[in-house]
Amino acid sequence: MHINTKQAWRLVLVRELRRMVSRPVYAIIVIFLPLGFLLFFGTFMSEGLPNKLPIGVIDHDCSSLSRKMIRQIDATQQVKVVQYYHHFHDANDAIQKGDIDGFLELPDHLQGRILNGTQPTIHFYYSQSDLITGSLVLKDLTTMLTTISAGANLQVREAKGQSEAASMGQILPIVPQFRNIGNPWANYSVYLISILLPGLLQLMVLLTTVYCIGIELKKNSSLKWYRVSGQSMFQALFGKLLPYTIGFTAIGCLYVVCLFRFLNYPLHNCVGWMLLANFLLVIVAQAFGIFMIGVFPVLRDGLSFAGLYGVLAFSYSGMSFPIDGMPALLQGLSYFFPLRWYFRIYQGIALNGTAPFYSLPYYILMALYLLFPFVIIKRLRNAVVNMNYPKK
Repeated sequence: MHINTKQAWRLVLVRELRRMVSRPVYAIIVIFLPLGFLLFFGTFMSEGLPNKLPIGVIDHDCSSLSRKMIRQIDATQQVKVVQYYHHFHDANDAIQKGDIDGFLELPDHLQGRILNGTQPTIHFYYSQSDLITGSLVLKDLTTMLTTISAGANLQVREAKGQSEAASMGQILPIVPQFRNIGNPWANYSVYLISILLPGLLQLMVLLTTVYCIGIELKKNSSLKWYRVSGQSMFQALFGKLLPYTIGFTAIGCLYVVCLFRFLNYPLHNCVGWMLLANFLLVIVAQAFGIFMIGVFPVLRDGLSFAGLYGVLAFSYSGMSFPIDGMPALLQGLSYFFPLRWYFRIYQGIALNGTAPFYSLPYYILMALYLLFPFVIIKRLRNAVVNMNYPKK
């Protein structure tokens, strides 16, 4: 049967749509899992930061001042006093068991030492086994204890007859003013979820691309697929991947709309730039999926490679640890992860509000990843035509 090479990709598209309808796994990967990610990550950090982290207190003083300090600490947003202890080892055991994230130890004669002008020491013990939790607890307690210390100092000075204005000038001679640019609410989910969702979408695209090509090789149907395409590898790949491109692009657009319109994440530029970045992330992930199944034309190996790469992309995006702080070798490896450039685009376009011109190099770098399939196209064609690679 003669196949019009100009329309061969349409035959491949129809063939792939029939395969998608006949197998529920496609709907799960393309629709239900990405929507589940949005539902989960869009709601589990609705407050922006963890609140009311549990801490304990050892109050050796039991004075009106110590009780006032405890009430003020308990009134803060991120910590909550949940337990009082009489001995250090009881509180330490509670931290090790994970019942509390830290505890405060107020010394004997705290109020008397403050009024006498001596300098009492307040000990705060916190767990750093969880970096984020420990850092948040430490920050909140440090801020509150500094405020309480300044208030106690002010009371002592006023008791000695010094005016409030003169006392404040000596207690705090320089008044710092901090301005959080890009994310004034210090909302941790703005940094976390805005990269987790695209990263998970990239992972789904990688796995789907490897699977839909690798299953042809495993089931010995790749030669039929190739003939339907008019023996054109380009049309074979284009027709097969087009429905997934449309589906994942629609999911990416839904992510952008939900994050920046419904959840009101900061966006200081036109939303179209983020839509473009998501589209590039989808087609670049497909290009990498073609490259992976071309390097390892066995479904099992290709999926393993795609899964490993997709998970490592989170570390090399710069979201959790800055790229500049990594060793030189790892900094070089980060260039093979397009999620890094997506994160830079997100920082510039959405958070910092810089002109799109300055993010243009990152768009170009992402587009360059589309060249990866050309490196292995001959190897993939041989695998598709000869079907001579292991099936298990």
